Parts: sequence; C-alpha cells; structure tokens
Amino acid sequence: MLTHSKKILVTAAAGLAVLATLGSGTLLTMHAANGVSAVSQTAAPAAATASSTKLTAAKTSGTQQNYTVKYRDSAGQTAATFQKKTLGSATTAADQVDYFSRSTAGPGVKLTHGTQAVVQGTMGHTYVHWNTGKWSVTAVTSNADQSGTPTQFANQVNNQLQQQHLPTDATTGAVTVYSQTTGSGAQADTVKWQSGHQLYTVSGQSAAAAVKLAQKSAQ
Repeated sequence: MLTHSKKILVTAAAGLAVLATLGSGTLLTMHAANGVSAVSQTAAPAAATASSTKLTAAKTSGTQQNYTVKYRDSAGQTAATFQKKTLGSATTAADQVDYFSRSTAGPGVKLTHGTQAVVQGTMGHTYVHWNTGKWSVTAVTSNADQSGTPTQFANQVNNQLQQQHLPTDATTGAVTVYSQTTGSGAQADTVKWQSGHQLYTVSGQSAAAAVKLAQKSAQ
C-alpha cells in the first residue's frame, strides 16, 4: 500500500511538472506572438525619401504595444527612429505631445498657403508657431544661422505639410523642427501624436525626414 501511494505521488508530481512546462511554454509563445521583428508588423513605413535622401527601416524591436523602428540613410548611418508607446491613459499620452494651442501669443506672420503664424524669440532662437487641424507646428531657427530667415524655414516646413497629410487618427499632435542640422546646437526634429493610450514619436536628423516618415505612416 505504501509503495502504491508513492507511485501515485510520483505520477502526480510528474504531471504537475509537465503542466508547469506546458504553462511556461504557452506564456513564452504568447509573448513571442506579441513581439515585433519586422516593420510590416508596425504602423511605421518601410522607407521614405525626403530632400533626396532615402531612409530605409533597418531594425524593428519591441512588442505590439511598445516598439521602435530604426532607419538608416544611404550611407548606412542611423538617421531616424519611429517609436510607439502605450501609456496608462489617453491624458498621460496627450501630455507628452507638447502641443501648442491656437492662443499662443506673439506677433503675427503670414506663411505660404495663407497660413497664419505667430513669432516668438528667446535664448538666441526664433520660434514660428502655427496650427493645422489637430496639429501644432513649431519651426525653430537659431539666430546665428545665416542660411535663411525664420519665415523662410517655416515656409519650407509648411510647404511639405501641405503636400501630404499627417496621421489622421491623431487626437492631438505636434511637429517641432529645427533649421540647424549640424554643430553643437543641433537638436532632433520630432513629430509626436496621441491616439487613445498610444503615443507615437518620430525623430530624425532633418526636419524633412521626420515629417516625411510621419506622413508615410498615415498611408
């Protein structure tokens, strides 16, 4: 009887071990199924061309809820990223967009396509702000940049935005781009938008590239 009981205990233990193994495998499979390894599994475009520079998706990592796609230029250098984050609430996601409302104060200036904008200046930079639909746009020019005026740069950005829609599923969005692309003062150009709990961020080394990748994701 004692021997029989031992056999039952051993059999039960073995069964639990099998269940534990199967359970672990199922969790791993579910996690693997939720992962992304190709750009086709994301909202990001496979490639985009801006200002004669072609960007191609080179690496995709993360999960369906949180992923990053890195892009390389023709020289093989990382030139932009497309990122999705799923946050705790729509409000939290919207707070990270850096949206400027239509009530932003400043002297007025008229851009191409009849776009009305306002101008602000601080700490050696000139900021040109305007709104289009659910989006705010900020074009930043360094006062030390002699390649053009703040209005000229803002017009370049506005022209590109007029050529193709930004993501229409955005509840709110913001484009922040800089005229200075090299040197110690250069900053990443960004396009951010919120859709529900999701926050999407495109960042690049040029304004044209960041905007184009965001526009291509809307197709």
